Amino acid sequence: MSNPALAAMDAAIHGALRGAGIADEVQYLAPSSEPGAVQRPVRAYVDRDIETIGDMRQVVAGRTEVAFILEPGFDPKQRGTVRLADGLYDLAKPISNDGSISRWMVTRART
Repeated sequence: MSNPALAAMDAAIHGALRGAGIADEVQYLAPSSEPGAVQRPVRAYVDRDIETIGDMRQVVAGRTEVAFILEPGFDPKQRGTVRLADGLYDLAKPISNDGSISRWMVTRART
């Protein structure tokens, strides 16, 4: 994020929401990382059991999305891995990125 005031506001909001139990700090590992590489802690919001309605009015249910708060030097990539409270997930598909938050659809990682 290029605006320090907005970055500070995002950090404050995330801290308050994390204290309330509705935001997370997760561990991210880039897709090109070497075996045994250190995972990077990042601020995020995890949304589970998302239901969407497609173009043909079909309902897609049960997916998990992770919204990462972007910070300098952090740019999540497809096929990266994120450790959530209930296990490892792969970044499957980007949903949106407004320069402040990058939202991804994730799938359980194959072990």
